[in-house]
Amino acid sequence: MIVMKRRILATFAVVISLTAAAMAQNKFEGYNIILDAPDSHRGPTCALRFAPPATSITIADLDTATPMNLRSCDGSGSSVQKSTATTAIVKANGSTQKWCFQGEDKKYRISFNGDQFVRSLVYDWIATPDAATLGTYNVRDFGAIGDGRADDTLAFRSALAFVAARNGGILVVPEGDYAVTGNLTLPSNITIRGAGGLHSQAGTSNLIRRSATRIQLTAANQPIFRIGECTEKVGIENIELSSVQGLTKSVGVEARGAYTSTQDIYFDNVAFTAFWRGIYAHGLPQTNLNWQFDYIKIRNSRFLYNTDSGVYCDTRNTDWKIEASEFINPQRTASQAANSMHFERSGMVIVQDTFGGGYANAKGGTFLNLLDNGSLTVIGSQTESMTNSLVYNEVQNPNAGDYSYPITILNSIFDDPIIFKARRTFVSVGSTYGPNTFTADERVRVYSTGDRFCYDGYILGCRGAERKNFDRATIVFMTGQPSEGQVQGHPTYFGTDVEFGSPLQVPTFGQNALPQGRPNGSLVYCSNCRRNSTPCQSGGNGAPAMVVGGQWSCL
Repeated sequence: MIVMKRRILATFAVVISLTAAAMAQNKFEGYNIILDAPDSHRGPTCALRFAPPATSITIADLDTATPMNLRSCDGSGSSVQKSTATTAIVKANGSTQKWCFQGEDKKYRISFNGDQFVRSLVYDWIATPDAATLGTYNVRDFGAIGDGRADDTLAFRSALAFVAARNGGILVVPEGDYAVTGNLTLPSNITIRGAGGLHSQAGTSNLIRRSATRIQLTAANQPIFRIGECTEKVGIENIELSSVQGLTKSVGVEARGAYTSTQDIYFDNVAFTAFWRGIYAHGLPQTNLNWQFDYIKIRNSRFLYNTDSGVYCDTRNTDWKIEASEFINPQRTASQAANSMHFERSGMVIVQDTFGGGYANAKGGTFLNLLDNGSLTVIGSQTESMTNSLVYNEVQNPNAGDYSYPITILNSIFDDPIIFKARRTFVSVGSTYGPNTFTADERVRVYSTGDRFCYDGYILGCRGAERKNFDRATIVFMTGQPSEGQVQGHPTYFGTDVEFGSPLQVPTFGQNALPQGRPNGSLVYCSNCRRNSTPCQSGGNGAPAMVVGGQWSCL
């Protein structure tokens, strides 16, 4: 009887042990994620795509110390078949396109065939985390080392694909120095979050001369992160992105597309250090650069020593707001433009509370370089020790220039040259300029209110300087152009009790060219009219003419 009880207890213990072992298995689930932003497509092609559910997913064992005991998840409709001692094949449910398997390890490597743009894909896939932590993931769980030497590219690609499979989340990049070869495509609804945005070689007392979290590009002709079509709600914050010095055409974040819009991208407390271009957004030629890359926000960020440009944009349908940020430029040379911001093409751009500059003995390039853009508004910003503050149409494209969309500068300080090489409307309010800041011809229309030129001549050495102000531009102070659009024929309204500080000059016409249909009270000068004639008669030496009773009367 006692022996029987012992056997029962032993059998019960084995059952409990087997049950615990079964319960200890981890769950792995996902989709056949393809995450890549192509540039050769000829139709709408999202950066996030999926291989067909019938695709065979190869599962490889990363820890041979534990047995390769895999099985499909109950009710998932997935099929799992062991192929070797260290590999197995899983296929997704044909209806849900989702695959699911269970295993004893915390991580397995999966690989499968992609599409015409990406032939094969490899990810290190982690078990589904506890429900209490879902939505926040750590790149080190995917194998990132962060020692500045190990290649962490696969870990980042795996983490991004895993977040894409969960339809978004926060990817934490803890303190560390992460080396990557680049081209990490970002999915929608993701936030990349580091431990700090201090740039490398910052003037701090710490002997560690890099950011707490830095991702460093180690391969040429690549971006660290890439954003493609059909992507929304992407954020990068509290991190430094940098390039190994001297890499050819290295990019911090590249955005490219042609057909389907991408929008709502933000950067907060990010340092872009030593790239060719820190942020590079461009439309593809398939649609003549007409890609919609919209609602881009850059805040509290730094762009340091980027050889071509901190921000470079060349897509037609795009709006940007850059605020509370800083651009420190390298010296401009024949081989590097060293610009802060270059908008080859863009929609609306706002630059606010932002500083840019080089060094007195090593001037940077151009703070704002523009070609074909909509409205540009600069508020409370400043640049110094640059070759130029602003250049419009540097390449002198004959088709550039637009009176409809103004360039507006409010309460800002610019001393380095502002150069216009096309027609444009320029509005400036309460800003401070040097005595010879502007180079502009008669095609530029200027509306200036409350601006100061040459600063204060008594304290900043401007005494005796030649003051060209707006150079040869057409100056229109506090008025509009009476021949523009729907305001044609409407007078500028000054209110009552107007006092002019100099003689009033009115338009001059010949008697046969006096404008018809003008309201009573309209005043011109008739160059060949006789005085005291109603209606005005030709044959005289000239007279003031006013519309009285619906006809021109010469006074």
